Amino acid sequence: MYSLFNNYCSSSPKVTTSVDKRPGKRELNVSKKFWTLSLPCFNKFRELFYDSKGVKFIPNNLEEFITARSLAYWVMDDGYKTTSGFYLCTESYILEDNQKLSKILKNKFHLESGIHKHTNGHRLYIFSGSKERLLELIKPYLIQHFYYKFELEN
Repeated sequence: MYSLFNNYCSSSPKVTTSVDKRPGKRELNVSKKFWTLSLPCFNKFRELFYDSKGVKFIPNNLEEFITARSLAYWVMDDGYKTTSGFYLCTESYILEDNQKLSKILKNKFHLESGIHKHTNGHRLYIFSGSKERLLELIKPYLIQHFYYKFELEN
C-alpha cells in the first residue's frame, strides 16, 4: 500500500508491536503504519466522507463509484476473517450508514451481509456464503501480504 502513496508521505512506514491482552490471547501483533501528508488533492475524499463538523458518514452515491479495487483496499485495511465469515470494521459509522453499506454490497457486488453489534458500535459482517464471492472480486488487487485473511498460500 505504501508503494501507492509514498510520493504523498514525508516518512517511511513505522513498525509497531502490541500484545493482545484479552483473556486467553497474549498474541504479539505487529503493524506497519504510514501517514500521508494533508494535501489539497485529498480534500475531495475528506469532503465525500466527512460532514462540516468532522463526523464520518457514507455518501448516498457511494454505490456509483465503489469498485472491486476499492473494496480490496478496504478489506486489506479494515477487514478480518472469522471462523466462517468476514468482518469489516465499520463501527465508526452510525447504524443507518452500516445498513447503507450492507445494501451497497448486495446491490453492487452480490454480497450478503449483516450488521453485528460490537462494543464500540456496529460492524459489517459478510456471511460465510459470500466469502468466496468476496475473494473472487478482490483477489486481482489483493497484495500477497494479506492472503492470510483468506487462508491463501503466499
